Amino acid sequence: MIEQLRDCEPLSQVWFVHDYIQLQFQDRTITILNEPRLRLPSGELLARSDGGFCDNLVLQIGERIQDALLEERNHFTLEFESGVALIVPLNRDAARGPEALELPGAWVIFNE
Repeated sequence: MIEQLRDCEPLSQVWFVHDYIQLQFQDRTITILNEPRLRLPSGELLARSDGGFCDNLVLQIGERIQDALLEERNHFTLEFESGVALIVPLNRDAARGPEALELPGAWVIFNE
C-alpha cells in the first residue's frame, strides 16, 4: 500500500476541514485525522496552528510524492518532491480518535 503512494498522480487538491485534512491525488484521497506537522526543506517544523502551515501545504499542489514511510507506533510521513514532508504522529498525544489516517484502498492506520 505505501509503495502505491509513490506512484500517485501529483497532489491536486487540499481540503482543510474543521478537525481533519484531506489530500486529493486525482483519484486517490488521503484523510489525515491526527494533528500533522509540516517539515520544510529548511528544517523548520510547522504545526497546523502555526502561520504558514496551510500556505506551505497548498503550495504542494502539483507535486508528486517522493517517498512514503510508515514507522509503526511513531509516525507516517509523506515526502513531496519539493522536499516538504507531512508528518502524522501515531501516538496517543496526537490522537483524536482510534484512527490516525485513512489511505486509498480502505487502509486505516490506527493510533497506538
